[in-house]
Amino acid sequence: MLEHTHSAAAAAPTQSLWSAAALPDRQRFDAWASVLSDYFLPWSVTSRGRPGYAAAVRQYDFGGCKFIHCSSDPVSGTRTNGEIGRTDGDFFNVLHIVSGVEYLRFHDREVTLRAGECVLWDSRRRIEFALTAPLEKLTFMVPSQLVRALLPNVADYVGIPLPSNQGIGSLFAHHLRGLGNTLWGMNDHEAAQVLNPTLDLLARTLASVPGRRRPSMRQSSLQRIRQYILMHLTDPDLSPSAVAAATHISVRYLHTLFAGIDTTVSDWIRTLRLERCRNDLANSQFDHDTITAIAYKWGFADSGNFGKVFRKAYGESPRNFRRRQRKPGAAAGLIYDTAHGRAAADKKGLPGHE
Repeated sequence: MLEHTHSAAAAAPTQSLWSAAALPDRQRFDAWASVLSDYFLPWSVTSRGRPGYAAAVRQYDFGGCKFIHCSSDPVSGTRTNGEIGRTDGDFFNVLHIVSGVEYLRFHDREVTLRAGECVLWDSRRRIEFALTAPLEKLTFMVPSQLVRALLPNVADYVGIPLPSNQGIGSLFAHHLRGLGNTLWGMNDHEAAQVLNPTLDLLARTLASVPGRRRPSMRQSSLQRIRQYILMHLTDPDLSPSAVAAATHISVRYLHTLFAGIDTTVSDWIRTLRLERCRNDLANSQFDHDTITAIAYKWGFADSGNFGKVFRKAYGESPRNFRRRQRKPGAAAGLIYDTAHGRAAADKKGLPGHE
C-alpha cells in the first residue's frame, strides 16, 4: 500500500459552486470566461459565446487538492506563458470526460478525449482545449510535489490518454465518477479519508501506462528509497545512514539523489512527518491524542523541537492550528460566492444537482 506525502486534511474542505443560469443572458459567456480561471487556473478564452449559453461548475477543495465537476456549452481556450506565469503553484491535473468530446493540444501532440477517458496535464506546460458541443467533465487537481513523491517521472505521462476500459485504469475512472456523485455530501473527516486512496490509485494508474521513456536508474532508486522512508516514517531512528544501509547504497549517493530534487534526506523526512502531524491535528478523529503523542507517533523525539519546526513551516504553533481547525467557521460546508453569479439559489443546472 502506497503512503502519501500530502497534507490533505490540513484545512477543512470547502465547496463552492457557480451557474450561468443566475445571470442575464448577455453576461453569461463573459462571466464563464472569468470563472474558468477562478476554478481551473488561469486561462485565456479564445472563442465567443452564443445566446442562452449554459455552464455550471462545482468545486471541492481538500486544502491543496481540488475536485471539480463541470458542464459547459462549446468553448475554447489556451494556457500560454502568460497564463502559466500567473498561476499560483504547480499542479498535475487529471481530466475525465463524463459525456461529450474535448479536443486538447499539448506541446507535442493532439488528443481527442471522449466519454470515459482520462488524460493528465501539467500546469507548467502550454495547453489548448476546444469543445464543439456540450460537455460534462471531472478534474482532479493535485500539487505537483505530491504526485512526484509517488511517481518521480510523472511528467512523462502528460498528454497520454489513460486506459479506462480495463484494469486499474478502469477502476480509477469508476472511482472518479463515484466521487463526482458522492463527494459533495462528505464532511471533513470523510473527505480526508477518501483523498489518500484517490492519490494512491492515481499513482498506480499512471505507473501502469507506458510513459514517454522508462524511469532512469536514478529515478528508480529514488522512488524505491522514498517508499522505504514512507513505510518507516514512524521510526524515530530513521536517518540518512539508516536509510542508506537499508537500501544498500552509500550515504554519499543517497545525498546525491536528493540533491537532484533540490532537497536533503533529512529535510524530506521532516517535511513528511510535519505533514502527517498536521493531518492528525486537523482531524477531529484524533482529538483524544495530545499534541506530544501525535508528534511522537510520527517519529519526532522531542516535543519542544517539534513545536519549533511546526511554527517555522506553517507560521503558527501546533496548538493554535488545532484550535483554529475546531472553530465553527472551519467546518466543512458549502460556500456560495456572490461574485460572477454564485448564489445558493443557483442549484438548478449545477453538477451534482441534476
